[in-house]
Amino acid sequence: MTIERVLYCAAHGGFGGQASPLGGGAAVSNLLLDEWARTRPFQVELISPAILGADAPSGRQLVEFDERQYAAFCESFRAASTQAVMRADPRSSSVLVNDISEGPDFAALQRAGFHVVTVYHVDVVAYISAIYLKDRISPRGLTRFWELMRSLRLDRVAPVILRLIFAQQRASLRYSAAVAVPSSGMKDILLECYPETPPERIHVLPWGAPPRFGPQEAAREAAAGLRREFNVPAEAQVLLCLSRISPEKGQDTLLEALIEAERHGRLPQRPLWLFLCGEPAFMHGRRHMERLQQLAARLRQVKVVFPGYMSGLRKQAAFHMSDLYVFPSRHESYGLTLMEALSEGLPAVCLEHQGSREVMTPQVGVMLREHERNQLWPAISALLADDDRRQNMALAARELADARPFAVSAATLAGFLRG
Repeated sequence: MTIERVLYCAAHGGFGGQASPLGGGAAVSNLLLDEWARTRPFQVELISPAILGADAPSGRQLVEFDERQYAAFCESFRAASTQAVMRADPRSSSVLVNDISEGPDFAALQRAGFHVVTVYHVDVVAYISAIYLKDRISPRGLTRFWELMRSLRLDRVAPVILRLIFAQQRASLRYSAAVAVPSSGMKDILLECYPETPPERIHVLPWGAPPRFGPQEAAREAAAGLRREFNVPAEAQVLLCLSRISPEKGQDTLLEALIEAERHGRLPQRPLWLFLCGEPAFMHGRRHMERLQQLAARLRQVKVVFPGYMSGLRKQAAFHMSDLYVFPSRHESYGLTLMEALSEGLPAVCLEHQGSREVMTPQVGVMLREHERNQLWPAISALLADDDRRQNMALAARELADARPFAVSAATLAGFLRG
């Protein structure tokens, strides 16, 4: 079989020109399309929400949908993307699935003879376990409970969004020829939840560092402009947190640590600024933003700035303007912005999760284990006070990122698609 074309089903794809906080799946989609346009391993046809015609949502609308609206979108895109793929010849076309709950009919595509490769950006069952259930029920426990519900046909009374999550995740692992996940931790959890899945079907494929947006000199000039825009004093130290505004991203953990440090008089003598970049996204984003603003208002000595969504040169400038990148996510499958920060020579402090375990080394920053979460401010404070250590970490961070280019991961994924 000679693969001439890849049909790329991406529910969060095709929004490259829109400033919307869709997250890692959309970012990876854009990066893959750019890389394959450069290397041309095969022809790529993007199947995006645009196939819904007049009913196609914008990126902004997608992140503002409630659960019912999002479930309706998933079902519409599933039907439309499946129909679009079925028009192709499976003898010369592979299918790349970028989103699981929003994905096509996996069983139907396999029956039709298509070689399907699925990319996991997030294990939604594990996300539900960690964020909604606070780890009270394990991902394995959730999947076993759902299988019991399904065997008793009680799944029919569950909300549509839950049926999509569990059914599509199970189908993606059963009917895909290959599944790419960004961390070994995610692979372990998926195999625990779906033990019938052959381990060799799941490939650990960390994305690596995206290409830098522009020359370092342009980034430094833009960073100086960013400082002027927000009137950041020359002597101030800057912390940067960059992600969508959503509970799992843990920005509240950082603010609470700063409030506690301020209350006990443990802040540095130099002015301290925190840039919380990003916009509210998905079901609980706006409520979380309100909480962050309330927490920020309690700080008197730390200046907190909410500059909104950042991309391109402006995002690169934010990295160059800052002294330390803080990545306080509660749940993270990989952490593309963490790799971007390291690529720009910005040391990081982060909490331990699947993503940080895949990326971090002691040479480029500090990763706090589960039992060390109350040490977030001490870890930040120690690095802010040690210029030499940060400079050494900055050099090591660039070296680490340069050794893990996104282009290598894109080429590996292309190999999976060629079978």
